Amino acid sequence: MKPTAQRDWRVSRPSRRARVAFDQTTVLGGLTVALFAYIVYHFIYPLISKGLLW
Repeated sequence: MKPTAQRDWRVSRPSRRARVAFDQTTVLGGLTVALFAYIVYHFIYPLISKGLLW
């Protein structure tokens, strides 16, 4: 018999406490947006406010 991957990717016992499930894509997207906002606020915005970029 050939070894095959399990095709059922559902969680066997879902947690009842968590109303909103954060998967890996949501976490990585949130971190990306947070990093972008940090870069804009700390590096790009001061340059714009001093008139160095425009």
